[in-house]
Amino acid sequence: MIPTLSARRTGPAPRALWAGAAALTLSFLFGSSGALAAAPPANTIIGNQASATYLDPNGASQLATSNLVQTTVQQVGSFNLDTYTTVTTNVVNTKTGAAGTTVYAPHVLTNTGNGSDTFTFTVTAPASPNGFTKVEVFADANADGVPDSTTALCSVVPGAVCNVPAQTVAGNNGTFPFVVAYSIPSTASSGTFTSPVAATITATAGTPALYAAGNTQAADVDNVNLTDQAAFNATKSLSVPSVAWSANGGTWPAASVSGPRSVAGCAATTTAAGAPAAGCVYTTYTLKFNNTGGAAGRFVMTDTLPAGFTYVPGSAVWSNAPGTALTDAPQGDVAGNAIDFTATGNTLAFVVASLPPNVTQTVSFVVMVNNTAAIGTSTTTNTAKYNPVTVPTTVTSDNPGTTGSPTNPASYNVIGTFGIVLGSASGSPTTSLDTAVGNPNTTAADTTTVASAAMGATVKFTQTVFNTGNATDVVNLTAALGTFPAGTTFKFFAADGVTPLIDNNSDGIPDTGPVAANGSVQFVLAATLPSPGTLPTGPFSAIVTGTSTGDSTKTESTRDTLNAMIGVLVDLTNTATGNGTAGNTGNGDVGTGPSPQPTTTKTTAAGTGAIFTLFVKNNDTVANTYSLAASQTNSFPGSLPAGWTVKFVAAGGTCTGAAITTVDVAANAQTPVDACVTPPASQTPVTGQLVYFQVRSTIVTSTGAVAIDTKTDAVTVTQAVTYGATLTPNNNGQIAPGGSVVYAHTLTNTGTQSCAGPYTVSATLPAADVTAGWTTALYIDVDGDGQIGSGDTLVTGPIAGPLAASGTQKLLVKVFAPGGASAGAVDTATVTVTFPAGATSCGTPSATDVTTVITGQMRLVKTQALDTNCDGTEVPSSSAPLVAKPGECIVYRVVATNEGAAPVTNMSINDAVPAYTSFTGATQPPAANQCTSTGVTGTALAYSSTATTVACGSTSNTVAPGGSATLLFSVKVNN
Repeated sequence: MIPTLSARRTGPAPRALWAGAAALTLSFLFGSSGALAAAPPANTIIGNQASATYLDPNGASQLATSNLVQTTVQQVGSFNLDTYTTVTTNVVNTKTGAAGTTVYAPHVLTNTGNGSDTFTFTVTAPASPNGFTKVEVFADANADGVPDSTTALCSVVPGAVCNVPAQTVAGNNGTFPFVVAYSIPSTASSGTFTSPVAATITATAGTPALYAAGNTQAADVDNVNLTDQAAFNATKSLSVPSVAWSANGGTWPAASVSGPRSVAGCAATTTAAGAPAAGCVYTTYTLKFNNTGGAAGRFVMTDTLPAGFTYVPGSAVWSNAPGTALTDAPQGDVAGNAIDFTATGNTLAFVVASLPPNVTQTVSFVVMVNNTAAIGTSTTTNTAKYNPVTVPTTVTSDNPGTTGSPTNPASYNVIGTFGIVLGSASGSPTTSLDTAVGNPNTTAADTTTVASAAMGATVKFTQTVFNTGNATDVVNLTAALGTFPAGTTFKFFAADGVTPLIDNNSDGIPDTGPVAANGSVQFVLAATLPSPGTLPTGPFSAIVTGTSTGDSTKTESTRDTLNAMIGVLVDLTNTATGNGTAGNTGNGDVGTGPSPQPTTTKTTAAGTGAIFTLFVKNNDTVANTYSLAASQTNSFPGSLPAGWTVKFVAAGGTCTGAAITTVDVAANAQTPVDACVTPPASQTPVTGQLVYFQVRSTIVTSTGAVAIDTKTDAVTVTQAVTYGATLTPNNNGQIAPGGSVVYAHTLTNTGTQSCAGPYTVSATLPAADVTAGWTTALYIDVDGDGQIGSGDTLVTGPIAGPLAASGTQKLLVKVFAPGGASAGAVDTATVTVTFPAGATSCGTPSATDVTTVITGQMRLVKTQALDTNCDGTEVPSSSAPLVAKPGECIVYRVVATNEGAAPVTNMSINDAVPAYTSFTGATQPPAANQCTSTGVTGTALAYSSTATTVACGSTSNTVAPGGSATLLFSVKVNN
């Protein structure tokens, strides 16, 4: 059962809260470790950040986060040619032909690296008269051992090397099958063509730097023999022969090259193969063989099926006896024993007594795809074996002797079966969550209910989708309006309710992302309600439907119900009376918005603020405080166009007024507030740039809901030649007595002209704080990392300048607190940049850094180290980015230190296994080093982990000032 968020919040320890949240996040994004067990693609960035939860000296729950550490996955090259990874002289194909014939030898290159690469191929062989008249290479996309066309990738005359142009092959087991054709001279004889004639096939990687030394080439050999007797060649393919079958009215089961595996309980029988029972999967193999020699011969062939298949007894048919089943017992087939076929379990063998020259025959048979067959081709790929020359009469199907020549590999690609169950936030697919799978599902057990929501508000329903199939799936999500009032819009979010779900598979429909087999993920349906003139009567229900993208026939639904809709509790307008009616058309602002067209449009010059007066009306029976926000889209929290700012000030003020972020409104009252919207001085002319304003109640209303209203306005910007600069942001931080904190600022030229220099930078403290011992230091942040480093420059005088238009200068302010500072004391450092006075001055932009003294403060620092041997012995000491190869390990070290002057309690460090990595294969540091501490009393800290999370903490502990805890663990990059 997946716990609800409220259940996690009431857990006994902060560690349980954070570990649960981390596990949920990773599970939602990546399904499970199995979903991303494959090697990550080259250049994937693995990011990781730790956190600590604790109770401060006042009993308030606090959360501190570490710095982010990142590792970039390096592309690693590896490949094989016919399973060989080095240059060998091993013979992979032995072919036999008569003078004047052409024989074909199949090969496969497999790119086992984690990124695509190009590969070139060469075939080196002797020329006539002691070799071949021609050597050619053909593509063989379906890997059936036969050229795809008559167009050769390379073709050479005697004595030359056949060079195949570079072929791009995808990583992660992408393949390039090809066939080499050898033409034996028509004049060849035992005196001029000494068997075997060997040809060397060499594959060379196109990007040597990706490969370990000595592993950039692989090679093997084809042997070709000349004979004036029988010369046999054979291929294996998933194909239906041109002759009738012995069952099912003569119709063979389809020779599918891919598909699902059988369900449990299927039996491999001829009757079932003719008309397979529901869920039982069969396919047809054909072994094709011919004689290109100069005389008839006795031909023998064997085929041992891989673990993913079961031979269907009595299903084999020889092309010379259409519609007649070969008996599986030895020497019991066609009269005169023209063919002798034996099947013992999954081992097949047959002997054709006499195969004439220039004759092609087939033996076809049916297999069942076992319910245990692995997804993919690993248990459903094999080669048959045959003897390329005639065999003595002592060779029989139950005594086939050595059959050393392989056919081409033949593969059936097992595709996963898919199934989903959609339901409420808790439960399982077989419990009360979903007692009646169907579309729509109307059972009470599968209905998520919300009591009430205000008109224009957004109500959220938390759901779960379960993957009941046997392969990772992505589930598309849709919502039908149902009985919700017209104008309701739906949007899907991740489990956090704020991260929109995206279209991961580019089919135009939002989806869950990958959900592992037998796994589940949570998501949220957000229904944004309209504001109709008449309050509609509930309840209102919508049907949410999930559709498997692995199998679009697999769909499942759940029901979301809102019992009641209540009136608009807050109304945001441009005038006291409002304009029109907000909704889906027009430019009104009365009622819940926003409207599609702006109610008010202001015109201003670039760099100059435009004032919008907003009226906030509280229609509730209780007073409330409303937060103020602005965005360029109807999405909050949002952002404005680059360089634009919005400042809320008291009504009747100017853009220089004191900024406010909330407004208090009494019950059934209305309060105005002004919003100053300022485009950057560098802004090019723009007409009607939309600006959305939103108010949101900071406490619940009398109905228990959060009241929200959004309205639409716009700004038209005209060009201006301006001088100006800003210093951002205003910062807030914490500090311990006697400690320090660093604030980062960015000085930006917001005008259309350069800001002249030299200019000064100062940090001013209140006089009382200076007297008390507070001090500051200023630095130029040379490397722009937001921290003071050895390369950063202490500011001791004016900065030369100039500051170019749109240019920036990174600054750092370090604030020091006196050792006797009291908990709760607040210091405000005003940072000011002063440009030379005059008509072209960029002014005196400033920012504030507000520092609060606390007595209990946890600081987290995370470092990482590359552990190439995965032996767990590396000790991290740096936060710098790493580059790692698949199969290598990363060791993480998280140190949490109480930098305050008072103890903190119930401290726990929490971290998560990054995507594309796992604990599996990584040697963990010694148990004694995994969770250590100093200055910690109470319940001892303990190390704990799941497949996706790791923690160091306890339910009851006290961390003294200066005390610390260290979490140490390792992960392996998937390979």
